[in-house]
Amino acid sequence: MSLVFYARVSSEEQNLDRQLARAKEVHADKIFSEKYSGKNLNRPAFKEMMNYLREDDILQVVSLDRLSRDYNDIKKLIQRLRDIGVTLIVDDLPQTNTGNPLVDQFMMDMMIQLMGFVAQNEREKIRERQAQGIKIAKAAHVYTGRKIKYGKNAKDPRNRWVWQTVVEDLKKENVPIASIAKKVGISRQQVYRIKKRENI
Repeated sequence: MSLVFYARVSSEEQNLDRQLARAKEVHADKIFSEKYSGKNLNRPAFKEMMNYLREDDILQVVSLDRLSRDYNDIKKLIQRLRDIGVTLIVDDLPQTNTGNPLVDQFMMDMMIQLMGFVAQNEREKIRERQAQGIKIAKAAHVYTGRKIKYGKNAKDPRNRWVWQTVVEDLKKENVPIASIAKKVGISRQQVYRIKKRENI
């Protein structure tokens, strides 16, 4: 039996410190962490974790939305964990112990469904607010689009270095995209974005 801890934040700018501190606090045997959007389950560390989990393992997260913000995905995931025989512990959900396993399971299922709904609802509200903000900014002719993370005018010096290195390597002959991505520590998709933006 292993205590497996999964930690996730949505972007590179966010940090995992609080979640990793919790993993250390509970003496997790194995930690999977990543900086990836929770809009679906197609995430590298998440998939690796699901392949690692075995019967009688315990999976712990600080909150349900670390696993996913999609209500249907959460329902499918809970069933998949049950099929494997994995116990799920969610820190911000109260643990029930009535002495009747059937009642405890029923109450946990209700709480998980409720929290799953709340997570998806919050995600949809965020998207709605973003869309409204963009619409207002466009109407006022002040919308500049999403800020470019890797560019010559990036605020972070490291991000400027990434942009410069990628551009220089793209201009060289026969340098594989994968090699460039690995060299600067970004994804191949991001290299392709820079390539397209700079018309290289």
